[in-house]
Amino acid sequence: MSAKKKAPPDQPARDRIRTDLDTTFLVEAGAGSGKTRSLVDRMIALLASGRAEIDTLAAVTFTRKAAAELRGRFQVALEKARLEEEDAAARDRLEAALTGLERSFIGTIHSFCARLLRERPVEAGIDPDFRELEDHEDRVLLEACWDEYQA
Repeated sequence: MSAKKKAPPDQPARDRIRTDLDTTFLVEAGAGSGKTRSLVDRMIALLASGRAEIDTLAAVTFTRKAAAELRGRFQVALEKARLEEEDAAARDRLEAALTGLERSFIGTIHSFCARLLRERPVEAGIDPDFRELEDHEDRVLLEACWDEYQA
C-alpha cells in the first residue's frame, strides 16, 4: 500500500500561480521550494489557454545554469502536457509551442537585456556590434574599476 503524498501547505498559492493568468505575481521562496515548477506550470497554462504564444514568452533567470535547467524542464513538461491534454484546441496550441520552442526566450537577465539592445542599438546609443562580457572579464573589469575608485 502506498502512502498518499500530502499537499504542501502553500498549495493554494501554487494553484493560483498556475491558474490565475490575469494576475502578475512575485514569487519569493527558498531553493528547492518549487519556484521553477510553478513557473513552468504557468507558462504551459498560458500556452494551452491561448493567452500566450511561444514567441511571446520570456523567462529570465540570473545564471546560465538556471536558464539551461529551466529550458530543459520546460521542454519536457511541454511535451508531457501535450500528450496528456484532452482538449484538441489546447493540444494543438501546445504542439505549435513545441514546434516553435526556439522562438521563446529563456535566458539570463544579461542576455535578455542584450537582446533588447541589439533590437534598438541606435536608440540605445551603443555600437550594434557590442558583446556581452564573459564572467572572468566582468571580474577583471570590476576589480580595475574598484582599484581606480580607491586611488
